[in-house]
Amino acid sequence: MARTPDITSPHVVTYDGLPAAAGGAHSLRAKRPDEAFQRLQSFVGACTEPVSPAAWAFEISAGGPPAPTARAVALATECFGGPRYRAQTHTEWNVPPEFVSHALEALIDVGPEVTTHGRSLAALTCSTPVRLVDPDTGAPYPDITPDAFGHFAVDGYGRRLGASGLRATLGTAASSLSVWLNLPADERLSPGARHLQGHLPFRLSAKHWRLWRPTRSGDAYRATKTPSPLHDRV
Repeated sequence: MARTPDITSPHVVTYDGLPAAAGGAHSLRAKRPDEAFQRLQSFVGACTEPVSPAAWAFEISAGGPPAPTARAVALATECFGGPRYRAQTHTEWNVPPEFVSHALEALIDVGPEVTTHGRSLAALTCSTPVRLVDPDTGAPYPDITPDAFGHFAVDGYGRRLGASGLRATLGTAASSLSVWLNLPADERLSPGARHLQGHLPFRLSAKHWRLWRPTRSGDAYRATKTPSPLHDRV
């Protein structure tokens, strides 16, 4: 049973980058998917510790040029077997972690193709829950966990306070990273935020930081906007 938060529960600062209304993700600023992958791995290795293995998938969107689409489907089928999911908008394959390099090679082989809607024809996606690392200790923040916040649900998509996560899309035409970051709301906040910014290839927005505190009744949390800790020069 989830623990009920109370007035002694710690506060936490989150960064949602970026919400769906703002485009859904930050650009990884790399033309090739293998370059985007290296940028992703650099950030993950320096700033996070995985909670569980990453889930990888290979997607081919509908509406692309026939010949490149057929080539992408042939490459995916050869590497990963039959697709796990088919829809009008896209087809999706599971990618075992040991086959990620093959997926990147397939994306490069397809080339910088796009659909009629301007999306990447093919993309490698990665979703993974992580814990952020305290730059002073090199270990995850011990008090920033779902247990510390009673497994409080932030939304209907499974996000919890205290549980950070990443979703990367490495595409034939563009690559992006969506992040849900949880940092301690104390003197560790600014150093932690600067550590993240120092290893990301994009600028964290000043508009998407929230401070979460227990409600007066102590049975939930409420969020208020808070200034970016990157602007704190103390």
